[in-house]
Amino acid sequence: GLTYLLPIIVLPYLIRVIGPEKFGLIAFAQAFVQYFMILTDYGFSISATRKISLCSGNKEKLCNIFSSVLTVKFILSAISFLILLVAVTHVPKFKQDWLVYIFSFGAVVGNTLFPVWFFQGKEKMVYTASINIIGGITYVISIFLFIKGPQDYLYVPLFNSLFFLVTGISGLYIAF
Repeated sequence: GLTYLLPIIVLPYLIRVIGPEKFGLIAFAQAFVQYFMILTDYGFSISATRKISLCSGNKEKLCNIFSSVLTVKFILSAISFLILLVAVTHVPKFKQDWLVYIFSFGAVVGNTLFPVWFFQGKEKMVYTASINIIGGITYVISIFLFIKGPQDYLYVPLFNSLFFLVTGISGLYIAF
């Protein structure tokens, strides 16, 4: 429930403080980057979860699946970043606000790192919930502390990416 409540608190504040134009730019960049998240997930939330749950007693198989999935996700993430670089260097709309898109891409890297499929397969979703709640609250506090005017709009995608990166690294640490 908290993951639905936090945006309800933050969104009106952001629209008022940074303005609808910058808010729309950030929302578009986040939506654009969401396609890369879908690409890097590549159905692992279903296939890898199933494989992890079937071999949860065999540590060697678990390690093989874990490293295989992370390797493929990193390759897909690198391909996604190359696509983003082509977009921000060749598409005028993206070129104009290239930093917003680059800062937003950190969410893809964080999502790539976070092994939600592993926790689902091991039936340890408490880790996912705990990490996301702590990260979400930290993100909201950061928004209220540092976003004071339209000139601070670049902090929004930066904080969002940092939230994803920290939760991804934390999830990876716990999984190991």
